Amino acid sequence: MRTGELRRYHYFLILARELHFGRAAELCFITQPALSQQIARLEEEVGVRLFAREPGGVALTAAGAVFRDGVQQVFQLLEHTTRSTREAGHFQDLRLSIGLREYANVALLPVALTRLQALYPGIRLSSHEMDAEAQVGALQRGQIDVGLGVMFEDPEAALPADGSISTRRLMASRWRLLVRGDHPLAGLESVDLATLVSQPIIMFARDINPSVYDAIQASLRQTGKAANIVYETTQVQAGMQLAREGLGCMLGTGYVIGAAVHGMKAIPVSGLAPLLMHAFWRTHEARPLLLDFVQIVLEEARRFALGGVDGRL
Repeated sequence: MRTGELRRYHYFLILARELHFGRAAELCFITQPALSQQIARLEEEVGVRLFAREPGGVALTAAGAVFRDGVQQVFQLLEHTTRSTREAGHFQDLRLSIGLREYANVALLPVALTRLQALYPGIRLSSHEMDAEAQVGALQRGQIDVGLGVMFEDPEAALPADGSISTRRLMASRWRLLVRGDHPLAGLESVDLATLVSQPIIMFARDINPSVYDAIQASLRQTGKAANIVYETTQVQAGMQLAREGLGCMLGTGYVIGAAVHGMKAIPVSGLAPLLMHAFWRTHEARPLLLDFVQIVLEEARRFALGGVDGRL
């Protein structure tokens, strides 16, 4: 089987799952016309229609469903054969692909990766910016090896029913308001939402985590006042610097702000639910590299919590 044919079958499986040419093309990293051309060529080679084109998208034909099940088995066999061959040749895969939002994992990740590199000096790391929901899908598609996601609710209900994805809570952290040491709020033990909306606020941009952003905005609206968001940032250090310069108060969790920032005070915010951090990985993953990384992340999460950043397992 030629490489081009394998790629075409891969495109077919993605479209069979998404049943939408636009979304499937994005996941295939090709244009929608190119995907349509590849699927048409595959249907011509097979000799039957695999998809029924509909106004709202596409649907698998009966023949397409049979073809999907068979192609999935072929790819599973290829993956199993490749893994067995590597094990027989004593090959150790030192690649690790991580899905995360770096903004939300600033304090935890560098230490964990440094420890992992000490165990595997030849490691090759890659990261993909995505939130927790996207991480689950990326794990199923084999695009990443492990995910580190933050959310307000436990994710078990959103995981595949077949148990193919495992998760473990790493931490939970309260929200904090970072202010200058000479700010009028600096002497408070905590800040409620009514006080928060009266202040100019610096916070993460919605693109960082839309669901968390929207939940915070909904909580702030319950005060009856509109929040005064003066700046939305995608860079933690930029937000801290703007707060230090007096542009506003920076809203963030202990993951991001930490326990101590020179010249600043991080005040707990009451009225916002703690933000949870979870690790995600494929349940049957057996690579020592991945399992060691998960264990290291768990250990660093415990150390982070014991360091006073109100995190807990």
